[in-house]
Amino acid sequence: MQLISLASGSKGNSYFVCSGKTSVLIDAGLSAKQLSLRLLDVGSDASQINAIFITHEHIDHIRGARVFAKKQNIPVFMNKGCFDAAKERYKLNEIQDIHLFNTGVPFDYQDVIIHPMSITHDTKDPVCFTINDGKHSLGIVTDLGKMNKLVSTKLRKVDALVLESNHDLDMLKNNRNYPENIKQRIRSAHGHLSNIQSAEAARDVILHGKLRYLMLAHLSENNNSEKQCKKTYLKVFKNAGIDLPFSFAKQHVPVSML
Repeated sequence: MQLISLASGSKGNSYFVCSGKTSVLIDAGLSAKQLSLRLLDVGSDASQINAIFITHEHIDHIRGARVFAKKQNIPVFMNKGCFDAAKERYKLNEIQDIHLFNTGVPFDYQDVIIHPMSITHDTKDPVCFTINDGKHSLGIVTDLGKMNKLVSTKLRKVDALVLESNHDLDMLKNNRNYPENIKQRIRSAHGHLSNIQSAEAARDVILHGKLRYLMLAHLSENNNSEKQCKKTYLKVFKNAGIDLPFSFAKQHVPVSML
């Protein structure tokens, strides 16, 4: 199984996952042109993508889905809440093949099993995904205000994890360019994971699971840094006796994890 972050952050998110003959995108938050260029950058091609799976309707996760799907004549998967919230703004009815999955219910797609799990975010019915090819499994978990018990428990079975570590609490608090209501939204249970929340969630998964690969994602360009995130993670991991390396997904360049 191969996993590459094509883009991660508030300007656009997309992850390329390949197993056997199955190649999919998790989210399509860049333009269709940019998605195609980044796939070329990692030695793939837009024509090789079999489907797109959408986590929620925010523009940085769904921006390029319609155009990319139409050009490649491929299906797009999302739940009904996401479809209803996004169909008019993003003209989703123009997509020939849309499949509405049920949150919480795993389903087969070609060589993999997809499990969409409910998370808390300020959208209609946001989800994260685990993907299993029968030999290995991975999780892609971003855009959530808190880690819930169900997701945490399911992640104990994955070999690789992409996990949000959006902001540093002090940097967010001291950012004079952000109004207080936006800060409250980011910190809320329907916002984004802070570095400390992310590190503690990763710690619990590692201590009770079999995780081997960890990539930290959706870092805020205004309220976080890789240096600050790494500092928090290393402190939490040291206190827990964990020695697991981790990498960072980036906004402007692809990063391979597997």
